[in-house]
Amino acid sequence: MSLDYLLLLLLTLFAATSVLWYFRVRRRMIVFMKKVTVDLEKAFKPVDKTYTLLGYLVGYSAKYVLESGDKVYILFTTVPKHSLTYYLITRRLGRTDKLELAYENTRRFVARELHFVLESDKRSQLVVSRDLGEKLNRLSKTEVDVHGRKYVVYYEDSKDVDKVAKLIASSSLLVRRVSSYAKSNLVNVVVDISDEEVQEVVRLLRELNKMLTREKSSS
Repeated sequence: MSLDYLLLLLLTLFAATSVLWYFRVRRRMIVFMKKVTVDLEKAFKPVDKTYTLLGYLVGYSAKYVLESGDKVYILFTTVPKHSLTYYLITRRLGRTDKLELAYENTRRFVARELHFVLESDKRSQLVVSRDLGEKLNRLSKTEVDVHGRKYVVYYEDSKDVDKVAKLIASSSLLVRRVSSYAKSNLVNVVVDISDEEVQEVVRLLRELNKMLTREKSSS
């Protein structure tokens, strides 16, 4: 068997495998994305919602307006596993499906800044650095270990660090970032996500919002 013939055979087999992979995995991804979306809407029950697709089977950004007037901002991104070639590359790079939820309060306010960032997640480190700019240097900094995962934490009150560390430890989620922004009155969380974990992400966000915000004065 010549080398050229063997190469042609291998390419043909890979092409056939890629086609089968595409249709099977695409169907799974559509089901996955639909379930995440349905679970999010059941959890938050928005009175108004806007979705913006980021690309075919790539994910979306969304904005929910809740009955209370509070808002939830969503960024849901998936690894395009329907492409076998790209999937092999992304597995090598350690890419994962991610869900980011940000809660904007109307009747509560963020009391203090806190940014809990997975040390190995360079993208989250860059996001916090970009968002805070020079303010980052004015916050206290420490490192915290949660179930063997190291987090870099920027904070104003050490009590917040302890509370959030315990909350993250209580969850099965791989939490990449938790942030509270005083200026924009936002609390957000970024996690790796599967189709069975949406309720846990929502629980985590709600608990964080209670911890990191305070009731506005009625006066």
